[in-house]
Amino acid sequence: MTFLQIWLFGLINPSHAFDELKGKPAPIWGFRAVLIRFVVTSLTTTLALYSLGRLPFEPSWLTFLSTEDYYAAEIFFLPVFGLSVWLLGGAITHLVLRLAHKTSDFDLILNIVGVSMLIPAPVVWIWDWTMIALNWYQVTMMAISHSVFALWGVILYSIGFKKILELQTPAAIALALLIVVVYVLLAMVFVR
Repeated sequence: MTFLQIWLFGLINPSHAFDELKGKPAPIWGFRAVLIRFVVTSLTTTLALYSLGRLPFEPSWLTFLSTEDYYAAEIFFLPVFGLSVWLLGGAITHLVLRLAHKTSDFDLILNIVGVSMLIPAPVVWIWDWTMIALNWYQVTMMAISHSVFALWGVILYSIGFKKILELQTPAAIALALLIVVVYVLLAMVFVR
């Protein structure tokens, strides 16, 4: 399967998509997936919010960046944020597995994490673009919908860890939850 086929097939049958991902170049496929996810988000969702003059739901927590200028800056730093969370989530997963005396392959973990971030992206993009277009891009609506997307991420990470790393279900779910918690905590600071 090609990269695009694995990505789109992951929407329909993620178990089979992760079976196919096993033999693909690691970590380059994960890297490519994360770049696509966050560059497209920056150039569509974040750029749209900036162009429409929208302000973030929460004021900036970064003292050097005003709330009024936040979306303009986020267009540029969101891909860096995505790559950082990808590496950190992969590193934490690798560390936990090593501390538990389990076999671990950091490159494969990065592929799992990256592709898991990308698989739901088309649905997230369409949802966000629709909410922006209808002027329903409000904090409550986004909090609820993105919580569902985070749960989808937990499921995808878990499937990937089970299929590629051959982890037991409880361990796969625990690691998936850990990645999502790290992502959400960092997103609360950096992503608006």
